[in-house]
Amino acid sequence: MKYSLLIPALFLVGCASQPPAPPPIVVAAPAKKEITIPPDPFDGLSPDVRAAIESKQTPTLHDGIAVLFPYSANSDWTIYCQPLRATEIRLNADESTDKDNVVIGDSVRWTMKIGTQAVMVEPLGTSADANMTTNLIIHTDKRSYHLMLRLRSKFMPAVQWYYPETVRRLQAARQLAQREAAQASDPPRDNNNTNTQEASQ
Repeated sequence: MKYSLLIPALFLVGCASQPPAPPPIVVAAPAKKEITIPPDPFDGLSPDVRAAIESKQTPTLHDGIAVLFPYSANSDWTIYCQPLRATEIRLNADESTDKDNVVIGDSVRWTMKIGTQAVMVEPLGTSADANMTTNLIIHTDKRSYHLMLRLRSKFMPAVQWYYPETVRRLQAARQLAQREAAQASDPPRDNNNTNTQEASQ
């Protein structure tokens, strides 16, 4: 009889000594990655420049008095000048230069004025001088320009560049950001849950 009373008592003591159940593990949802979509690099470009880049062509274009060259890091360009006339060489809005980063080969018969985003050159000789040819190097905080300056009666009042490679690179980055933003706004499909629902039907 004593043994029969002792067994329930031991059972009750064992139950009372068990540790409490651990709290449920709550897995926090990962924070959503904030995706910034860059601006469209084609915005602000002239129709001719936009069409040239989209068609993967690199022609020399004209915009009023300005000649537009397609920029490439390893290219050089010929600029036609005229005595008693100045030619403006325009840099892109995202770069600048100074007097220490512009070098002309013939500084005796050519003069130049250097601004932060433009360089003006003018030949001091006459069109009869067959040797009135020199080179000009403009180094900016982003690019380098190698130019040949020559004389011609029909001169270029202004020259500048458009930048196909830069635009294409920015456009690729924009398209990647757009795809990532679309994936983030569309939650992934739960294949396991879908299979369970299909099986129950």
